[in-house]
Amino acid sequence: MRRPLETLGTGCAYGDGLPVGSLPVASSGENLGLLLTYFLPSYLKGIFRPRPRLARPLARLDTPRRAAQLMRRMRHRHGPGPVVVRGTAGPTLLVLDAEDARQVLAGPVEVYAVDTWEKVSGFACVQPDALVTSHGRQRTARRAFNDAVLDAGEPVHRLAGHFLRVAGEEARALLAPRAEAGLTPEEIRARIERMGRRCFLGEAAAGDEEFSRLLEALLLEANWLGARRRRSGRIRRTRRKMMQRQARYLCDADPRSLTGVFRSAPRGPETAPEAQVAHWFMALAAVHAAVVQALALLATHPRHYERAAREVAAADSGHGARTVPGFEAMPYVRACVQEAVRLWTPVPSLMRRTTAETRWRSSVAPGGVNVLVPAAFHARDGERLDHAHRFAPEKWLDGTAEADWAVSPFSRGEAQCSGMELGLLLATGFVAEFLRGGEIAVSGVRLGPGRKLPYGFDATRLRIGYRAYRIPEEA
Repeated sequence: MRRPLETLGTGCAYGDGLPVGSLPVASSGENLGLLLTYFLPSYLKGIFRPRPRLARPLARLDTPRRAAQLMRRMRHRHGPGPVVVRGTAGPTLLVLDAEDARQVLAGPVEVYAVDTWEKVSGFACVQPDALVTSHGRQRTARRAFNDAVLDAGEPVHRLAGHFLRVAGEEARALLAPRAEAGLTPEEIRARIERMGRRCFLGEAAAGDEEFSRLLEALLLEANWLGARRRRSGRIRRTRRKMMQRQARYLCDADPRSLTGVFRSAPRGPETAPEAQVAHWFMALAAVHAAVVQALALLATHPRHYERAAREVAAADSGHGARTVPGFEAMPYVRACVQEAVRLWTPVPSLMRRTTAETRWRSSVAPGGVNVLVPAAFHARDGERLDHAHRFAPEKWLDGTAEADWAVSPFSRGEAQCSGMELGLLLATGFVAEFLRGGEIAVSGVRLGPGRKLPYGFDATRLRIGYRAYRIPEEA
C-alpha cells in the first residue's frame, strides 16, 4: 500500500519514506541499479564476515565497476549534492561529492551518528555493547577506553616492539619451502588471527583457535542483520562460550598484550571493557585484506617491489629486524599497505544517521535520515584522481592521499578507527617479513603496472608464492 505524503518541518515531503523536494531524488531505475550493483552484492558478500561460497560468482559479475559507473552517471545527472535513494534502512542520502564526504566525516558524531540500524542489528548477536553501536555518553566513555588501549593517534603503540616480533614470527611460519607452491589467503588469515590472539589477549591465547571459531560463527550470523530470530538461543550460547574463553585471558592479563593495558585505561559504569575486544578481532579482516592485497600488488609491480625490498634491507641493517626503529625506517612499505586498502577498501560503505537537520549547500535535510558515503567509489573516482586506478604509494608519502578526506579506508574524524595506526603497524610488519630474504610471486589475479587495476579484488584463486634467495655455496 502506498504511504501518504508527510510534509516535514524542513519543507521536504516524504513519499514511500523518501524525501522529495529541495534535494534530488533517485529515479526508480537508479534505485533498482543501486540495489542490484551495490546494496544486494554487499549483503550477499557478507557485511561482517565474507561468505566464501558467494565470492567467486559475485566477482564474475564485476559489480563494483558497475556500481561506480552508475554513481558517476547519477552525479552527472543530479549535480554534486547528495541524492536521496532507497537504502537498506529507509531514505538515505548518497554522498557523491568529495566535499560533502568531508562534511560528513569531519562532522560531529552527535549529528552524524555511527550507530546505524545495520550496525546495531548485526552486532546484537556479536557484542551489543561495542563502540560502533554506541551513542552519546556511552560512546564517549567507550571511545576514551578504546583510544587509550589502542594508543589512537600515536604513530607506534607502546607495545609495538613486541607486536612487530609477533607479526614477524607468524609471517615467518608461513615461509617454509612449501610456500613456493603458493599460499592461499585462508592460510594467511589463520596466521593473522593467531597474531591477533597473541597481541590482543596474550601468549596464552596463541593456540586458542576455538575462540576464533566461535567469533567467526557470530560474525557470519551478524551478516543476516537479525533476520534469523529463531536462532537466537543458539546465538546466545555461542556468545556465552566465546566470552567465557575471553574471560580467562582478561582475568590473568598478559602485560605484553592489549588486555594488559586495560587497568591503565579510563573506564566507568558504561565502558564495558570486555565488550570492546570482539570488534578488534573483527578489524583483523582489514589487516588481512591489507596484507594480501599489498603482497599481490608488490609481486606484480617490479619497480615498487624492488624499492620496498631495499627499504626493508636498509632498515634491518641499520636498526635490526622487527624493531620499532626499523619499522619507522620503512615508510614506503607502510605506504604500500595504505595504497592497497585505498584501491580495494575493506569497508566500502561508511554509514551514518543524522540526529538533527543538516545543510547541504542551499538544501536542508531533516534529522533521522541515513547518510551513505561510498568510500570505495570516492577512492577510485577517476574524474577526480589521476591515480585512481594505478598503484601509487607515493601519494601517501607526499601527503596527497592523507589530505583527501574522501579517501578514507579507515574512516576519518571523530569516527576514525581507534586502531588504525596499530592495524597499519601489524600489516606492515607482516608484509615486511615476506620482503626479507626472499622473493614473492602471485597467480590467480591479473594485476600489473601496464594495466588499469580492477575495481574488485578477486582472491578466490589467488596464490602467493615465496622462495628464499639461493645463496651460492662459496659465499
